[in-house]
Amino acid sequence: MQHPRSRRRQNLSRALAIASATAMTLVLPGVANAEPAPPPPTPAPAPAVPAAPAVPAAPAVPAAPPPPADPNAPPPPAPAAPPPADPNAPPAPPADPNAPPPAPAPAPPEPGRVDNASGGFSYVVPAGWKISDQTQLSYGQALLTKIPPPGTEQSPSDTSVLLGRLDLKLFAGAEADNGKAATRLASDMGEFFMPFAGTRVNQESGALDAAGMPGAFSSYEVKFTDAAKPNGQIWAGVVGNAPTPGAPRGQRAPERWFVVWLGTANNPVDKGAAATLAQSIRPYTPPPPPPPPDPNAPPDPNAPPPDPNAPPARPAIGVPVPVTDAPPEMQPR
Repeated sequence: MQHPRSRRRQNLSRALAIASATAMTLVLPGVANAEPAPPPPTPAPAPAVPAAPAVPAAPAVPAAPPPPADPNAPPPPAPAAPPPADPNAPPAPPADPNAPPPAPAPAPPEPGRVDNASGGFSYVVPAGWKISDQTQLSYGQALLTKIPPPGTEQSPSDTSVLLGRLDLKLFAGAEADNGKAATRLASDMGEFFMPFAGTRVNQESGALDAAGMPGAFSSYEVKFTDAAKPNGQIWAGVVGNAPTPGAPRGQRAPERWFVVWLGTANNPVDKGAAATLAQSIRPYTPPPPPPPPDPNAPPDPNAPPPDPNAPPARPAIGVPVPVTDAPPEMQPR
């Protein structure tokens, strides 16, 4: 027979063993029933940083109020009234009905227009042409030559244009009719510049109008006997009014001008440009020269001082000059 204390120990050991088995069953689950670990929670977004509050603008400083008006100040003076009209003043003279109308405003300068003071006319230089030296001209006061092509400096020698006053140096100047004058001018200039045997062909003539001035032209070609020479060409135009027959000698200044355009088959005459050039002619009067300086005028205070080393000025014409270095044999005795 077991002791009651031993029986209690056995019961206690059995109870502890059952409890340990139960605990192992609860803590260590089977591998077949294992589940994946849940994913980590998504972190919450960071809170937005609030914007800094706007700095309020400084309040505007109110302008100082104007000082109050002085009640004792005198009123401002009234504007001066215009003086009354003189009752004894004579009335303004009426407008003269016969007075010439005021001169119109000068027209703006025309592009390409050139004044020729020696010939008393102006004209418009054609495109592609230039003014050349006219000091060696036998007739006319202006010479135009063609602008050289790129890469060269020499103008073509078989074409040129002459312009000038149609005076009695030319036989055509004696013709009062512009048509006859143009025909005579073309004939004479053709013989002067193309003195070779040949036949005139393709002759033309017609009228011109230079801003109201009447005119005429004549042109032709010359087929030279020498077949090696290219055909020569000439175009002559006359514009203006012939002097009135019987006018006094001092009033016979010719108011007609001419254009002579020379060319060849290699550089033909541009008849349209020639007519435009002749019809661009206008009378021109050069301005008067400035008056001579007044010998009694006071000297200019801003003028530079005279050069002490400059030679003495030559005396004017008609002023006697004392002789200070005469030889002894010419001294008075």
